[in-house]
Amino acid sequence: MTIYSAQVVEHFDAPRNAGRLATAPDVVEAEAGSRSQGTQFHFSARIAGNALAAVHFEAYGCPHCIAAASWLTQRLRGASVDALERWSWREVAEALAVPAEKRGHLLTLEDAVRRLAAAWRRHG
Repeated sequence: MTIYSAQVVEHFDAPRNAGRLATAPDVVEAEAGSRSQGTQFHFSARIAGNALAAVHFEAYGCPHCIAAASWLTQRLRGASVDALERWSWREVAEALAVPAEKRGHLLTLEDAVRRLAAAWRRHG
């Protein structure tokens, strides 16, 4: 039986920033993973100057995946593209007490964040 931390339960029961931002000139999107592999993340983010003004997510996976994406949308608000490029899955693993056997899903989350940074760089 998997035991979930209080943070995982909180974010899974009431996810923050779920859904997609409407397509707009200041919105970039990225995703990683696939449903067939059991983990998928999609992020849409609104850029304001040199920072993210808002980040929304859609996720498919276990409760740790949903909670991690929810937590991350709050963490990345105000982040720069450089911060996205440096972000590590270890931060969310520690914050949410994700067990070792579930941490592989967080690598997919990190891939999605890196792809969001790349989309931002292409955006200009």
